[in-house]
Amino acid sequence: MKKTYVAVIVSLLLFGSVSAQLTNANQELFYTQTASTIDPGQLQVFTDMNFFTKAGDFIGSSKPLDFKQVNYWLVAGNAVFAYGISENWDAALGIRVYQDTHSPNEFNLPGDMFLTVRNGNYSFGRNHFKAGFMTSFRIPTGKDHNYPFAEYASGSFEYGFLSAFSFYADPYLPHRSFSMHFNAGFWNHNENGKTLYTYANGTKLKATVNSKDYRMALAGVIPTAMFDFRLEMSGILYITPPDNFVYSAEEWAFLSPSIRYRAADWLSMDIGADFRISPKDRQQTTSAIYDYSTNLDLPPNYPDWKIHLGLTAALNLTGQGKAVSSDYVREEAKEKVDLFESVLDEKEKAKKVQQELENLRNVRKEAQKEIEDLKKELED
Repeated sequence: MKKTYVAVIVSLLLFGSVSAQLTNANQELFYTQTASTIDPGQLQVFTDMNFFTKAGDFIGSSKPLDFKQVNYWLVAGNAVFAYGISENWDAALGIRVYQDTHSPNEFNLPGDMFLTVRNGNYSFGRNHFKAGFMTSFRIPTGKDHNYPFAEYASGSFEYGFLSAFSFYADPYLPHRSFSMHFNAGFWNHNENGKTLYTYANGTKLKATVNSKDYRMALAGVIPTAMFDFRLEMSGILYITPPDNFVYSAEEWAFLSPSIRYRAADWLSMDIGADFRISPKDRQQTTSAIYDYSTNLDLPPNYPDWKIHLGLTAALNLTGQGKAVSSDYVREEAKEKVDLFESVLDEKEKAKKVQQELENLRNVRKEAQKEIEDLKKELED
């Protein structure tokens, strides 16, 4: 069995070099989806804000006289509502509450919406492994799309499918032990015929293909009494590349370490970062549109880093008078294990006391025998 675990972990590490995310679904992790579903009747509310900022200084020796340095911000705020329908089904509705697009409209408020349905929680391998499958949709409720420095948003109704596999070192207390999670899936941007870019003179560029990408994600979680230490790797590979007038025509990969602090049974806080590990060059892919990095010191494709701040609340909708969050389950399991360990300790102490009693009985028998021998000698 140990050989099987080693083979699975090595395989995931090999595949992880080209991994990616399913946008804005359940956020137990930032980008990686687990194969475990939410408990029935549980509502989890996730909020996440991520940002990148850089001083956009002018590049070159012929700086315009009226040029002023611009502090460039890339900000997105998300909210996700995930509900456990049954033991094997849950659903998540994500809303991009705010996204700075640096377009004439400046920002999307609100941005796009995301709907994800997950079928999972299927155990195998003596319950060390779980499997699941997700279907996700992106509904273009935001005004602006095809903006730079972010994942590709076509402005069309997008959809995708994602498989999820989870490994838990302890099958009886999965959230109290080391775990790994792996995703692989497909995404269709569905933009053929959609206007993706409009020049200042009114000329419009329309998509000529439905671009598709293959996406993967890999994550490891090390839980402690109050903190979860997490590391994710995510990225995409285009199966059908988009047109060259798309800002996010390059493939990407990010490494994302993060920490989750469990402030209460029903409340936790996240802090993390994304570090781009894919090339920063344009790769001769994006062209025919304005390149922000031509004259300004800004990223050619995706930012070098982003910071994440998040908050998660678990609400009980079953009316049973107790929280049903994974944090509560973890704490409840911890209490049971602690009780079991204390019982074992008491049992061990009882064994020691019993051994001491046996020793005292033996000493008493020996003393009684010595007394009998002395009496016999005195009588003789």
